[in-house]
Amino acid sequence: MAVTTVVLAVVMAGFGRRRWMLWPTDRLLGNGFPGSDTWMTEMGMLTASGEKLFWEDCPSSYQEDGAVDCLTAQGGVSDFTDYHPIGHFWQLQLVETGILLALAALAVFAAFRVLRRLHG
Repeated sequence: MAVTTVVLAVVMAGFGRRRWMLWPTDRLLGNGFPGSDTWMTEMGMLTASGEKLFWEDCPSSYQEDGAVDCLTAQGGVSDFTDYHPIGHFWQLQLVETGILLALAALAVFAAFRVLRRLHG
């Protein structure tokens, strides 16, 4: 049971940090807001080559005055927001469920292999 608790904690922590990566996000360019029923995942500015610059990468001194100056100095030309609209809810749920079912099947397979080895 202790091993199960540790595995469950690791899996849930992993999904908690990376759940937004299970399905491609939509991108909003400019200063707009994607709406109240969205899950915003990344925000920042894009350079002319398409490289992402993130708001949290600016030093705290720029945070007070506005990070726009910091990102513009690094080559940022356009604001972007990556987000999941409400329509992505079921796709994210199904992908996560599929991964959890695969992990459960792998655990059952491993358990039967161990039992077969121990009990002939």
